[in-house]
Amino acid sequence: MIDVGDYIWIEYIENNEWKKVKSKAVSAENGELLISYPVDLDSGRTVFLHRGLEITVEFTGSGQVPYQFKSTVKGKRKDPIPMIGLDIPPKEEMKRIQRRQYVRADAVLDVSVQSEKAAFQTISSNVSAGGMALVIPEHVSAKPGEKLNVSFCLPHPENPADITAKAVIQRVFYDSKADKQKITLEYTEIDPGSQQLLIQYCMRMQLQNRRNRLSE
Repeated sequence: MIDVGDYIWIEYIENNEWKKVKSKAVSAENGELLISYPVDLDSGRTVFLHRGLEITVEFTGSGQVPYQFKSTVKGKRKDPIPMIGLDIPPKEEMKRIQRRQYVRADAVLDVSVQSEKAAFQTISSNVSAGGMALVIPEHVSAKPGEKLNVSFCLPHPENPADITAKAVIQRVFYDSKADKQKITLEYTEIDPGSQQLLIQYCMRMQLQNRRNRLSE
Protein backbone atom coordinates (compact mmCIF):
# COMPACT_ATOMS: atom_id res chain seq x y z
CA MET A 1 0.00 0.00 0.00
CA ILE A 2 2.95 2.31 0.58
CA ASP A 3 4.88 3.07 -2.60
CA VAL A 4 8.48 4.24 -2.87
CA GLY A 5 8.54 8.03 -2.70
CA ASP A 6 5.31 8.36 -0.70
CA TYR A 7 5.35 10.88 2.13
CA ILE A 8 4.61 9.57 5.61
CA TRP A 9 3.96 11.34 8.93
CA ILE A 10 5.12 9.89 12.24
CA GLU A 11 3.78 10.68 15.72
CA TYR A 12 5.55 9.70 18.94
CA ILE A 13 6.20 10.80 22.51
CA GLU A 14 9.73 11.57 23.65
CA ASN A 15 10.73 13.09 27.00
CA ASN A 16 7.01 13.49 27.79
CA GLU A 17 6.56 15.68 24.69
CA TRP A 18 4.31 14.87 21.73
CA LYS A 19 6.14 15.15 18.40
CA LYS A 20 5.26 14.80 14.73
CA VAL A 21 7.77 14.46 11.88
CA LYS A 22 7.69 13.93 8.12
CA SER A 23 9.61 11.40 6.08
CA LYS A 24 9.53 9.54 2.77
CA ALA A 25 9.29 5.83 1.96
CA VAL A 26 12.44 4.37 0.40
CA SER A 27 11.47 0.68 0.39
CA ALA A 28 8.65 -1.51 1.70
CA GLU A 29 9.15 -5.27 1.65
CA ASN A 30 9.45 -8.36 3.87
CA GLY A 31 7.55 -6.72 6.70
CA GLU A 32 9.88 -3.74 6.92
CA LEU A 33 9.44 -0.13 5.81
CA LEU A 34 12.64 1.78 5.15
CA ILE A 35 12.36 5.56 5.36
CA SER A 36 14.67 8.53 4.94
CA TYR A 37 15.70 10.33 8.10
CA PRO A 38 12.58 12.30 9.15
CA VAL A 39 12.32 16.07 9.44
CA ASP A 40 10.65 18.01 12.24
CA LEU A 41 7.60 19.82 10.84
CA ASP A 42 8.20 22.89 12.98
CA SER A 43 11.97 23.42 12.86
CA GLY A 44 12.81 21.67 9.59
CA ARG A 45 15.68 19.84 11.31
CA THR A 46 16.56 16.19 10.74
CA VAL A 47 15.39 13.88 13.53
CA PHE A 48 16.77 10.47 14.55
CA LEU A 49 14.33 7.83 15.85
CA HIS A 50 15.96 5.42 18.29
CA ARG A 51 15.54 1.64 18.14
CA GLY A 52 12.47 0.33 20.00
CA LEU A 53 10.55 3.64 19.85
CA GLU A 54 6.79 3.09 19.53
CA ILE A 55 5.24 5.31 16.86
CA THR A 56 2.08 5.95 14.85
CA VAL A 57 2.49 6.20 11.08
CA GLU A 58 0.11 7.98 8.70
CA PHE A 59 0.21 7.94 4.89
CA THR A 60 -2.06 8.53 1.91
CA GLY A 61 -2.77 5.45 -0.18
CA SER A 62 -4.28 4.98 -3.64
CA GLY A 63 -7.32 7.12 -4.36
CA GLN A 64 -6.05 9.68 -1.82
CA VAL A 65 -7.34 7.56 1.07
CA PRO A 66 -5.45 8.24 4.33
CA TYR A 67 -4.32 5.29 6.49
CA GLN A 68 -2.74 4.87 9.92
CA PHE A 69 -0.91 2.07 11.71
CA LYS A 70 1.13 1.43 14.84
CA SER A 71 4.80 0.50 14.48
CA THR A 72 8.15 0.16 16.24
CA VAL A 73 11.49 1.53 15.08
CA LYS A 74 13.84 -1.35 14.18
CA GLY A 75 16.99 0.77 13.85
CA LYS A 76 19.12 2.56 11.30
CA ARG A 77 20.25 1.25 7.92
CA LYS A 78 23.09 2.53 5.72
CA ASP A 79 22.65 0.77 2.35
CA PRO A 80 22.73 2.63 0.00
CA ILE A 81 21.81 5.81 1.94
CA PRO A 82 21.16 6.51 5.65
CA MET A 83 17.68 5.15 6.45
CA ILE A 84 15.56 4.02 9.38
CA GLY A 85 13.73 0.68 9.45
CA LEU A 86 10.17 0.36 10.76
CA ASP A 87 7.96 -2.66 11.35
CA ILE A 88 5.12 -2.64 8.82
CA PRO A 89 1.94 -4.63 9.60
CA PRO A 90 -0.24 -6.52 7.10
CA LYS A 91 -2.69 -4.43 5.09
CA GLU A 92 -5.67 -5.62 7.14
CA GLU A 93 -4.11 -4.13 10.30
CA MET A 94 -3.90 -0.66 8.78
CA LYS A 95 -6.72 1.66 9.83
CA ARG A 96 -8.44 3.84 7.27
CA ILE A 97 -8.80 7.44 8.51
CA GLN A 98 -12.07 9.18 7.75
CA ARG A 99 -11.90 12.65 6.18
CA ARG A 100 -13.39 14.21 9.29
CA GLN A 101 -10.35 12.95 11.22
CA TYR A 102 -7.97 15.25 9.36
CA VAL A 103 -6.32 17.68 11.74
CA ARG A 104 -8.10 21.03 11.51
CA ALA A 105 -6.38 24.36 12.16
CA ASP A 106 -7.98 27.71 12.97
CA ALA A 107 -6.92 30.01 10.14
CA VAL A 108 -8.19 33.31 8.79
CA LEU A 109 -7.24 33.21 5.10
CA ASP A 110 -8.51 35.20 2.12
CA VAL A 111 -10.49 32.83 -0.09
CA SER A 112 -11.86 33.30 -3.62
CA VAL A 113 -15.06 31.34 -4.26
CA GLN A 114 -16.76 30.56 -7.56
CA SER A 115 -20.19 28.95 -7.39
CA GLU A 116 -22.70 28.19 -10.13
CA LYS A 117 -24.53 31.39 -9.17
CA ALA A 118 -21.83 33.90 -8.28
CA ALA A 119 -18.19 34.67 -7.51
CA PHE A 120 -17.19 36.32 -4.24
CA GLN A 121 -14.32 36.95 -1.83
CA THR A 122 -14.49 35.85 1.80
CA ILE A 123 -12.37 34.51 4.66
CA SER A 124 -11.93 31.10 6.24
CA SER A 125 -12.35 30.32 9.92
CA ASN A 126 -10.50 26.98 9.80
CA VAL A 127 -8.87 24.65 7.27
CA SER A 128 -7.86 21.01 6.98
CA ALA A 129 -6.64 18.63 4.29
CA GLY A 130 -10.23 17.44 3.84
CA GLY A 131 -12.15 20.71 3.78
CA MET A 132 -12.63 24.14 5.33
CA ALA A 133 -15.13 26.49 6.94
CA LEU A 134 -15.93 29.87 5.37
CA VAL A 135 -17.76 33.00 6.40
CA ILE A 136 -20.60 33.76 3.98
CA PRO A 137 -21.17 37.41 2.99
CA GLU A 138 -24.68 38.72 3.72
CA HIS A 139 -25.58 39.06 0.03
CA VAL A 140 -24.65 35.43 -0.79
CA SER A 141 -27.02 32.47 -0.42
CA ALA A 142 -25.78 28.90 0.01
CA LYS A 143 -27.25 25.44 0.52
CA PRO A 144 -25.88 21.95 1.27
CA GLY A 145 -24.85 20.00 -1.82
CA GLU A 146 -23.90 23.11 -3.80
CA LYS A 147 -20.63 22.76 -5.71
CA LEU A 148 -17.91 25.41 -5.48
CA ASN A 149 -14.40 26.17 -6.67
CA VAL A 150 -12.13 27.68 -4.02
CA SER A 151 -8.65 29.19 -4.16
CA PHE A 152 -6.45 30.63 -1.44
CA CYS A 153 -2.83 31.16 -0.46
CA LEU A 154 -1.44 28.93 2.28
CA PRO A 155 1.02 30.96 4.39
CA HIS A 156 4.58 29.76 4.96
CA PRO A 157 7.64 31.75 6.11
CA GLU A 158 9.66 30.70 3.06
CA ASN A 159 7.35 29.20 0.43
CA PRO A 160 3.70 30.37 0.40
CA ALA A 161 1.55 28.04 -1.70
CA ASP A 162 -1.45 28.78 -3.90
CA ILE A 163 -4.15 26.15 -3.35
CA THR A 164 -7.12 25.49 -5.63
CA ALA A 165 -9.79 22.84 -5.14
CA LYS A 166 -13.28 21.78 -6.09
CA ALA A 167 -15.60 21.39 -3.12
CA VAL A 168 -19.17 20.72 -2.04
CA ILE A 169 -21.08 22.44 0.77
CA GLN A 170 -21.74 20.07 3.66
CA ARG A 171 -23.43 22.41 6.14
CA VAL A 172 -24.82 25.94 6.37
CA PHE A 173 -25.12 27.38 9.88
CA TYR A 174 -25.17 30.54 11.98
CA ASP A 175 -22.17 30.99 14.29
CA SER A 176 -23.65 32.93 17.21
CA LYS A 177 -20.26 33.46 18.83
CA ALA A 178 -18.87 35.18 15.73
CA ASP A 179 -22.29 36.55 14.68
CA LYS A 180 -21.63 35.25 11.16
CA GLN A 181 -23.28 32.90 8.69
CA LYS A 182 -20.87 30.11 7.80
CA ILE A 183 -20.55 27.04 5.61
CA THR A 184 -18.39 23.94 5.87
CA LEU A 185 -16.92 22.49 2.69
CA GLU A 186 -15.49 19.11 1.75
CA TYR A 187 -12.94 18.98 -1.06
CA THR A 188 -14.05 16.74 -3.91
CA GLU A 189 -11.03 17.35 -6.15
CA ILE A 190 -7.67 18.59 -4.89
CA ASP A 191 -4.12 18.09 -6.09
CA PRO A 192 -2.26 15.52 -3.92
CA GLY A 193 0.65 17.92 -3.52
CA SER A 194 -1.70 20.64 -2.28
CA GLN A 195 -3.29 18.22 0.16
CA GLN A 196 0.12 17.31 1.55
CA LEU A 197 0.92 21.01 2.04
CA LEU A 198 -2.35 21.42 3.94
CA ILE A 199 -1.53 18.45 6.16
CA GLN A 200 1.89 19.93 6.93
CA TYR A 201 0.42 23.35 7.65
CA CYS A 202 -2.22 21.97 10.02
CA MET A 203 0.31 19.79 11.80
CA ARG A 204 2.65 22.75 12.29
CA MET A 205 -0.24 24.77 13.72
CA GLN A 206 -1.26 21.91 16.01
CA LEU A 207 2.31 21.46 17.24
CA GLN A 208 2.67 25.20 17.85
CA ASN A 209 -0.58 25.29 19.82
CA ARG A 210 0.56 22.36 21.97
CA ARG A 211 3.85 24.10 22.71
CA ASN A 212 2.06 27.34 23.54
CA ARG A 213 -0.17 25.52 26.04
CA LEU A 214 2.84 23.81 27.65
CA SER A 215 4.61 27.16 28.08
CA GLU A 216 1.62 28.85 29.75
